[in-house]
Amino acid sequence: METEARQFHCPNCNADLKFSPDLQKFVCEFCKGEFTEAEAIAYMNQQDAFASQFDDGSQQTPLPPEQTPTDSQNAERTRFEEESRLYSCPSCGAEIVSDANTAASFCYYCHNPVILKGRVDGMYRPSMVLPFAFNKDKAVEIFMGWAKKKKFVPRDLVSSGQVEKLTGLYVPFWVADSSTSSYMEGLGENVRSWRVGDYQYTETKYYKVIRDATINYEGVPADGSQKIEDDLMEAIEPFDYSQARPFNMAYLSGFMADKYDVDKNQVFPRVRERMYNNNNDILQGSTHYHVIKNKRNFNRIDSLTFHYMLLPVWFMTFSYKGKLWEYAVNGQTGKLAGELPISKSKLAVTCSIIGTLIMLFFMIGGYLIT
Repeated sequence: METEARQFHCPNCNADLKFSPDLQKFVCEFCKGEFTEAEAIAYMNQQDAFASQFDDGSQQTPLPPEQTPTDSQNAERTRFEEESRLYSCPSCGAEIVSDANTAASFCYYCHNPVILKGRVDGMYRPSMVLPFAFNKDKAVEIFMGWAKKKKFVPRDLVSSGQVEKLTGLYVPFWVADSSTSSYMEGLGENVRSWRVGDYQYTETKYYKVIRDATINYEGVPADGSQKIEDDLMEAIEPFDYSQARPFNMAYLSGFMADKYDVDKNQVFPRVRERMYNNNNDILQGSTHYHVIKNKRNFNRIDSLTFHYMLLPVWFMTFSYKGKLWEYAVNGQTGKLAGELPISKSKLAVTCSIIGTLIMLFFMIGGYLIT
């Protein structure tokens, strides 16, 4: 029969307890407390009972059950099926959603031609859409102004033919509203040093730290597309959801939209991690200690609601040296993100020029000395 190895914690300061053979007790090296095995087990059981109220992220927190669509929602889904068109890229498998009047002629991921596949299932109808705030000319201006500041980018990246591929894309997002409970305990440490004459004094004080809070969230986003890097979408946040409007196919006119292929159950761990990490930062930031040791955090989701939304992104890919580079401009704020490739030929020319100038400098210096 296997037994689980457990670490006892100090009931006073939550530091690890160690067994002292001399005392035949468990002792704390921080606060010097001494405890019997029964006292240590009682505190451990108390902590386990408390932690069971929280979600540590090791298991999937169940999502709220789906609600049965109303008649009006069913009617909207049917209208969405009738008015939308689905294009499929035979090269990379991307599926592009557009209105019936928008000609989707190429894939915004790999730039290959796409073919009409049919209508989109009504279940993919978003509840909200955040309209684009500026046109393509402005998006190109933002991208060119950013890329041209970099010295060694390939010339093709800023060519007119490449920036023409900048596409207005509505990216599918799952946006979460949530209420969470967060608890932190640990050992706060403050250190003070001063000098008197030839002597240096250091004073270290320890305090038991407890923080308990309810933290609410509105609009925690997670993109629902496998083909777009999550880090890229997070880099162009935030979006102002106050400008979002009930979905209407008219907003897709002249633009393209991606159909989600990651459902809310799949994005839930990402959303939960973002909230929990932020909870921990908030509680940590509320303290005034130099260091917090033996820290333990507990988090729980008390309520959770997901909204399926389309958010505006000017999107472009660039193929260079066998690698696909992605760029995104927030279609509402203009915030841009993406990694730029380095042209080795440009870099080599620059290094050669610098090397030549250095050599001439030393040659002229040597001539003047002689």
